[in-house]
Amino acid sequence: MAKITPIDVIKGITGKYGSGSNDYFATNKSSNKIHLAKLSNPYKGPASEKQLAQQSKFAARQAAVSAWLNANKPSEKNGAKGTEAYQLAQKLKKTMHFSCISQVIYKHLDEDGTVKLPTAHPDLPGGEGEQTGGGGSTNPTPSPSTGDDDNGGDSPEI
Repeated sequence: MAKITPIDVIKGITGKYGSGSNDYFATNKSSNKIHLAKLSNPYKGPASEKQLAQQSKFAARQAAVSAWLNANKPSEKNGAKGTEAYQLAQKLKKTMHFSCISQVIYKHLDEDGTVKLPTAHPDLPGGEGEQTGGGGSTNPTPSPSTGDDDNGGDSPEI
């Protein structure tokens, strides 16, 4: 099958095509694939209570992700590569085959809006525990102890 490389005018096209049309263009920036979709039966009524609740939940999550990215992204304050948490999120993005870092942040966002990145992942070297968002601080998970000896289970008895 032949591969088509779109010209620059078409490459960046997104959104609705025409004022009375239900055709939409979308360009995937990571793969440069252009998709055309047709909205066949658009909803014209007012939003329900459930829809409004979902919209407000999404807005709160989006605000938390944006705040985390703004606090941790590369800058003069955070350095050329960003904070350690941002660099870990970049590694997780590559490991999980996501197209953008926001997807990693959404995946590790709690209900209360706190980002908890894992420091232990099957494809990443590192210890146990989770890394919280803001300043890259860690909350290590305590190692399990065997319990019955006086030294707390840190070393075996001989």
